[in-house]
Amino acid sequence: MESRARVFAEEAIRALGRLDAATARTSISLAFDADHKIDALADAVYLACSEIEEQNRVTTSTWNTLADAVDPELVSVVEATRT
Repeated sequence: MESRARVFAEEAIRALGRLDAATARTSISLAFDADHKIDALADAVYLACSEIEEQNRVTTSTWNTLADAVDPELVSVVEATRT
């Protein structure tokens, strides 16, 4: 993953932990612009944002999907951020 994309992806994941869907969407969009190979991660973040808006939480299964979609160096960010 490009370093610029990684910074934005990390912020998107942390925003999900804060239940901040708007920031997560903006950050993952910027990450995707920097590296189009993160499409699975972007899809997982958008799914989590939908859950936040509908249920005010991110489900365990979506966190698991997110962990599966990230590069190995970002798994620790997902695990540290899970709510």
